[in-house]
Amino acid sequence: MKKILAIDDSEINLELLFRIFKLHYPEYQFLKALSGKQGIDLAIKERPEIILLDIIMPEMNGYEVCKFLKKEATTQDIPIIMISALGQNSEERTKGLNVGADAFISKPFSQSELRAQINVALRIKKVEDLLRKRNESLELFIKDQTNKYLQNEERFLQISAHALEFYWEVDSKGVFTYVSPAIEKILFIEPQKIIGEMHYLDFFQVKDWKTKKSKIELSFMERSSFNDFELELKLSNKGKIWLAVSGFAVFDKKNNFYGFRGVCYDITTRKNAEIALNKNVRQIKNYQKKLKKLNTEITLVEERERRRIAENLHDSLGQTLSLAFIKLSSIVDENTSPHVSKVIVETSDLLDKAISESRTLTYDLSPPILYELGLIAAFKWKLEQISKNNGIQTALLGENQNINIKKEFNIFLYRIVSELLTNIIKHASANLITLNIHKGKKYYYISVEDDGIGFKKSRNQKASKEGGFGLLSIIERLDSIKGQFNIESEPGKGTRATVLIPLEE
Repeated sequence: MKKILAIDDSEINLELLFRIFKLHYPEYQFLKALSGKQGIDLAIKERPEIILLDIIMPEMNGYEVCKFLKKEATTQDIPIIMISALGQNSEERTKGLNVGADAFISKPFSQSELRAQINVALRIKKVEDLLRKRNESLELFIKDQTNKYLQNEERFLQISAHALEFYWEVDSKGVFTYVSPAIEKILFIEPQKIIGEMHYLDFFQVKDWKTKKSKIELSFMERSSFNDFELELKLSNKGKIWLAVSGFAVFDKKNNFYGFRGVCYDITTRKNAEIALNKNVRQIKNYQKKLKKLNTEITLVEERERRRIAENLHDSLGQTLSLAFIKLSSIVDENTSPHVSKVIVETSDLLDKAISESRTLTYDLSPPILYELGLIAAFKWKLEQISKNNGIQTALLGENQNINIKKEFNIFLYRIVSELLTNIIKHASANLITLNIHKGKKYYYISVEDDGIGFKKSRNQKASKEGGFGLLSIIERLDSIKGQFNIESEPGKGTRATVLIPLEE
């Protein structure tokens, strides 16, 4: 049975959440913890689908619990929604998101808002679990095919050590004058049935080549040598056999053409292994293409869902709050008592703040500017928000540039740039961020540069639980739109990340 865990030091709050889940999520088992340590133990043991986490708790606060769970391998993929009265403070929300929280709900909250956040988190986790399982299946498949290939290769090497070959000779007319006895072990043909009876064109079955002459035939005509020419022979008594054929022209003492001599090696095992390997490689590549396509489709579905939720918040919650604000403000007049007027004004201020926060939430989920005004306007808005909320100076170069790519890929590029900007805010300690956009002959170049602390670039840097998944996500998203990614950095000299997007033909 799927489980949901709530961590709060208040029994009243836990009882309220329990009643909500019992009513709206009866298929889930509700787990509760009265402390951060107890919550961590339950999360590791029970592996819930989602965690609701309070911030203000004794001994271990919500930030510490969240940070621990996101570093723990068994719990780092579980969505965490923080619920606290501190949610009205943007600095506290930012702090919560920085330690790994997936969403933030302010107390007091409405049940509809809580359910919406939980549904989004559950949908995203379901998609991520599906993608993770597909990745694991693909990794197992690749490992299995690699092991089979290594086994085939080892088998081939063993056979090669005891390989059989037979020698042959034809006269100037191309008729066999000699075949070594080993031919009977390889092709199950007696030498006397070939010597003086068969022409080399018939034996090597090159008469079937209607469109072009084989290398053997050309070498015979030109009286030149040839090496390791591969032939597939169709034998009535043994099916198909692959031979590697080598030969050279023979001349008598008067330099008259005498015929050809050569050797044939049985390479059937090797060729079958190569054919099987090529087939497996094609299958693996096909699986990879399907997986990348699935990843793209999942991302687009996620973005459509974000946009739908954002539109619902704007059209429903936002308008309702605005209407309440207008109506409440209209009842203040000269006859209203000072006490009532004060309450109305304070309530109006709270409504105004709720409107602002709902608008911010809408933009975080899916910025309307991106769909209404385009990428450049969205980039400009994003930089303005960074300057306003983080005190970092920003600059946009090339804002008159027009990025002409498929509309459904605009969100990919926006998320990529947003991920790079978020990395700068988290890790770079920068004072200036510059976003530069220009158009080349084949690509759009979008570079994000900062004057922060920089880092030493590792040649074999891999994604791990300590970090790296952000860059991996960027590379995967770019791969789906045939883009490229390059990053340059030195300690103390800042970082420049460049995204290359091909021009749309």
